[in-house]
Amino acid sequence: MEELICNIEFAKESETEYTAKLRTEMGGLREYSGRTFEDVLNQVILELEEEFS
Repeated sequence: MEELICNIEFAKESETEYTAKLRTEMGGLREYSGRTFEDVLNQVILELEEEFS
């Protein structure tokens, strides 16, 4: 049986801004932004590591 543990949406707002929306049952909805996709991805990874470790 599958259980959804998080939902992540990435968007490119402009040539110099990326955003991510992260939703988890424990943490609720959080939003991140950065100048590069890698910046935003790293923020999401760090948040998930903290929450699920």
